[in-house]
Amino acid sequence: MREMLESYVLVFGVGAAVAIGAKRIGVPYNVALVVIGLLLVFANVLPHASLEPDVVLVAFLPVLVFEAALFADADSLREASRPILALAAPGVVISLVATAGVATFALGLPFSAALLLGALLSITDTVSVLLAFRSIRVPHRLAAIMEGESLFNDGTALVLVSLTSAVVVTGHVDYAATTRALLLAIVGGVAVGAIFGWVGAAALRRTPDHLTGILASGVLVFATSLLAERIHASPVIAVVVAALVVGRAARHALEPSRVLALQGFWEAIGFSINVLLFELVGMQIDARMFLTEAGSILAAVLALHIGRAVAVYGCFAILRALGREQIPIRWQHVMVFGNIKGALSMAAVLALPAGLPQALPFRRFLKALNIAGSTADAFDVARARLIAARRGQTELDGMLGTGLLSRAEHAERRAAFQRIIIQSETELRTPEADAADDMIIDGALLAAQKAALLDAARRGLVATETADKEIADIDRRLLKLSVAHGEAASHTPTLPAEEGT
Repeated sequence: MREMLESYVLVFGVGAAVAIGAKRIGVPYNVALVVIGLLLVFANVLPHASLEPDVVLVAFLPVLVFEAALFADADSLREASRPILALAAPGVVISLVATAGVATFALGLPFSAALLLGALLSITDTVSVLLAFRSIRVPHRLAAIMEGESLFNDGTALVLVSLTSAVVVTGHVDYAATTRALLLAIVGGVAVGAIFGWVGAAALRRTPDHLTGILASGVLVFATSLLAERIHASPVIAVVVAALVVGRAARHALEPSRVLALQGFWEAIGFSINVLLFELVGMQIDARMFLTEAGSILAAVLALHIGRAVAVYGCFAILRALGREQIPIRWQHVMVFGNIKGALSMAAVLALPAGLPQALPFRRFLKALNIAGSTADAFDVARARLIAARRGQTELDGMLGTGLLSRAEHAERRAAFQRIIIQSETELRTPEADAADDMIIDGALLAAQKAALLDAARRGLVATETADKEIADIDRRLLKLSVAHGEAASHTPTLPAEEGT
């Protein structure tokens, strides 16, 4: 046990260092973890640690899916329900069959084995998609469609993996049994999730504090997943539905401080598991495979993108022909290229003799299509220059006071900073910039007030009960500000209708 703990501490330590370094230099940390894990195993720095599929599917996946769906915008998902359902249900089947057809031709696989490969490649990894969208701005509706699809897609795709595996073993397809299993997985998952979500929401409203609320939510996750699996429903779909119900109830019924505590706990747990999983994914890959199986890998990548393209463009063409939905063509390109694979795909494919590469440069693709908003916009640049110039003037004044600068040199340098300040303030004096500044300033002031009240309560300057009431009001305002900031960050003007042609 001690040796096992030491190994996991080493893996977590390396993962934490890589994640910190990646975030500081602006590299997607999930990509960095996979690459570093691969390199360290190749260099014999880390052992070739095993990644048990049951651990990922039973222990890790419910937590990651619950964290992703708990504070998802249920209203936005409901508004985008048609494209989400089109991609997560018939879209997965279309992608599976199209991918299998290409794989049969390109790789010479038996069709049953190609169906299994298609099912494995139809999994759109929830974790990878959400990480991409959290690190870069995209239109709100596009994010809702892809996040909703990725949340529900996992459940459908994993059921199809199980069914196609049975086809490979038995050598034939039982269409009646396959249809019954698929319906049970989807309908049963929704039903179990709705029931447990309602029970969990009722329990959460009755918990006395955030600690018992967090404990109740943890029990809810695994109870929902395990029961759904026992009755052969989809655990992923069940957990997603339960999380959406509980998240909506929490935002409406709980105090803001408890909502923030619940969100902070699951965000920290999700991040820790992500770090471990993506590093372990890198540690599974045999680097020599990229050379010996290069042709097959490229053919598999081609098959998965063709299958995804047929599903995306085909589903939305049908929706458009029926007059039910018009999705801009550039968004459809993103959905095709956003067929990202991650730890879930790796867990599902561990039993197969060959691995499959993953599509990684998703952020650059979003920017190339002019869909992603810049994380360092003109307001941020102007604000940064203003802060730096004012600090430079303060330092110059101090140097003049200590005699390090002459008055003439001080005046010349200060004037240069003043020109930067004037230019930056001019750029920031617009309604849009003022609104962004108000959010930043309000958040900083509220955080400072909360810290002052906590300190005053600890020192006995005010009663704890009084401080708690005031802090609850501040938390409520912080929560509203956070929601408003998220909507502003994800808001992008609607593309004109002709872009969908």
